[in-house]
Amino acid sequence: MDEKKNNHSIHSEQEVQVSYSLKLALIGGLLATLGDAISAYAAGLAIDEFLQETEEQNDKDRKLEERLEAIERKLDAFQNGTE
Repeated sequence: MDEKKNNHSIHSEQEVQVSYSLKLALIGGLLATLGDAISAYAAGLAIDEFLQETEEQNDKDRKLEERLEAIERKLDAFQNGTE
């Protein structure tokens, strides 16, 4: 009977160790998944910021191009007036 208790005690300790390691594995998996989700969200934000900056730069470039064209037209008109 002592042998049964001894075997049962050893078996219970192994189950607890397996359960503890499985819990740690589950927690590790959840943390990894959470980390992946945060990384994906950050990548999405970075893409949005890049697109917004690109759009703003395109607007600035367009306005600058319009100003340059206006200056060229005025310069052409001035040159034609002096000829």
